Amino acid sequence: MKEISKLIEIFKKGKDLEIESTKDFINCLADKEQSEMNLALLTTAWKLKGISSEELALIANHILDNYIGRVILPIDKNEILLDCCGVGGDDSQSFNISTTTAFVLACCGIKIAKHGGRKTTSQSGSIDLLDALNIKTILSTNKEEIIKTLNEKKLLFIASPATQQILGKWKTVCQKLEFKGLTGLIGTLTNPININYQIIGVPKFEMGELMIEALKLLKRERACVVFGYPKLDEISICGNTHIWELNNNQILEYEINPEDYGLGIYRLDEIKGGDAEYNKKIFLDFLDNSAKEAIKNAVLFNSAFILNICKKAPSIKEAFTFLKFKLENNDFKKYFLENFKNMKN
Repeated sequence: MKEISKLIEIFKKGKDLEIESTKDFINCLADKEQSEMNLALLTTAWKLKGISSEELALIANHILDNYIGRVILPIDKNEILLDCCGVGGDDSQSFNISTTTAFVLACCGIKIAKHGGRKTTSQSGSIDLLDALNIKTILSTNKEEIIKTLNEKKLLFIASPATQQILGKWKTVCQKLEFKGLTGLIGTLTNPININYQIIGVPKFEMGELMIEALKLLKRERACVVFGYPKLDEISICGNTHIWELNNNQILEYEINPEDYGLGIYRLDEIKGGDAEYNKKIFLDFLDNSAKEAIKNAVLFNSAFILNICKKAPSIKEAFTFLKFKLENNDFKKYFLENFKNMKN
């Protein structure tokens, strides 16, 4: 309790964590013997003080250096190694858009190191869907295995060790406190692989600037944080999406709307998912080009935006047209069946 009290006093004084206090903070959160009451008091004090981008970067670096370990892959000058994931906690109950998007992007030749976790506020997190599809997720930081998978399939999935293993008890406390998305803020920043591009979805507008500044401190080459209206941690097909983009160490803010690209506006319930088995069916229907129009457009719009960010398409509109052709030509299904043959029937 001594370390907890010391940290709470720091937060009460309105001070941010520094290198030494970050070490104490993470050690407290990761301590399985720590009571939920103590964790709740510490978390509430931190949240009331106000979380800073500098703190998130310090926490991410400390977890990677002391708990998980880093995997430094050789990346050519113009090569892209991307992660696309949402913080979670948006309560939209949407299906697994970013996970499906990862398959689409890999089919287009972009190397993806997709970092994800299990369900928090939705019925199916990224890892839950992958389990239903019988797709392997990497829990270790075996460099040879990672390189082999990326070279062969362009896509690998990493079960988020920061929130699933190290900070599991704290995650439970945050859920009970209804601090939605808090553990996801850290989880999305702790991909053990040296990704140079990253897309992060946030469930609240006020998290956008916080996260893009953290990504800048973590020295991402290019990154975007997105908040989709009305409450999506994805690019939205239900309204505008506010985007914070990091490019050449500069941060830009702008909004996009699906109607600007010839798409309609859909209701939130039209992209709603369910449990892992339900979302598995949605995923397979997408590959078969038999999913609902809203589902297809949600995936293609997110994928088109990222293709454009990755400089693989001259515009979002042209990227969307290209992806729609590939869907109709069964290219995504062919890619999936060629690379992930151990799927359950």
